[in-house]
Amino acid sequence: MTARVRLVLAVVLVAVFVGGGSSVAWALWTATGTAASSATNGTLAAAISGTEALTTTSTPASPSITRPVTLTNAGNIPGTTATTALVAEGSTALAQATDVVAWPVPTTDDCTDATAVGTGAVSGTWASLPSLTSSLAPRAAAVWCIRSTLAAGAPASATTNMHIVLTTTNAGWVSSAVWGGFYLNSGNTVAALGCTDQAGNFIELTWDQGDRPKPTAYGAFVDGVQVGDQQLGWFGKITLAPDQVRPAAPDAGTVTVTVRVLDDSGKPTDDVVADGPITLFTQNDGPAIRCGA
Repeated sequence: MTARVRLVLAVVLVAVFVGGGSSVAWALWTATGTAASSATNGTLAAAISGTEALTTTSTPASPSITRPVTLTNAGNIPGTTATTALVAEGSTALAQATDVVAWPVPTTDDCTDATAVGTGAVSGTWASLPSLTSSLAPRAAAVWCIRSTLAAGAPASATTNMHIVLTTTNAGWVSSAVWGGFYLNSGNTVAALGCTDQAGNFIELTWDQGDRPKPTAYGAFVDGVQVGDQQLGWFGKITLAPDQVRPAAPDAGTVTVTVRVLDDSGKPTDDVVADGPITLFTQNDGPAIRCGA
């Protein structure tokens, strides 16, 4: 077969393939290319804001703070956000002695010091707080109103660095954890002791018992020495006469009397309830005592 005949035959075959719609012909007559496609995978993520506003210094006179914290499902699929409260550093005792109640609210404006605790509330302490859990659509957020209250017996002049850790989960998958932090501080201000004069013959000391049980025992102390008799919360007051205070303060003048909680053996604890000044002096019929300086 001559070269001319072979060329004519090739042209005829191509014409036949093309005319017949052959896939082989289509492959011969189309250019080679690369097709690209992409798909967006489901992503789990979490975000938290507002925790810094929980930083406070609490005292018996101002023990409570209420602030909103926003928990966000920052991923592109539905998920459940859940928190864990952790003591990052500092006084665990302060975290244990700070009561917490938290409940969901519609917006941050619905969380104020005057807001009543709502439905869905959880409670505990900062050392042991149940999870704040919300089922959220992608990019949706939940606002939790958190009320933190210094309890009776909290250590004075203490600091705790708290972290609220947040994750989002879906069908066993868990996002990376994020956290928001704040500081708990307790002031060294002790509640003022109530005192009532009784014509110089004796005084009656009273105090705010807070949430302490009624059977709690209390004692009054001057310079670390107990003065007067211990009393239970049922009675709610300690009476002091001059001769009961003299062993701790032999000289006339003003001294500070401190009321402390006593343990089961009658020994003083670190739970300082209240303190205030009293004065020993002399009147016409002998030693006397009065409230204040």
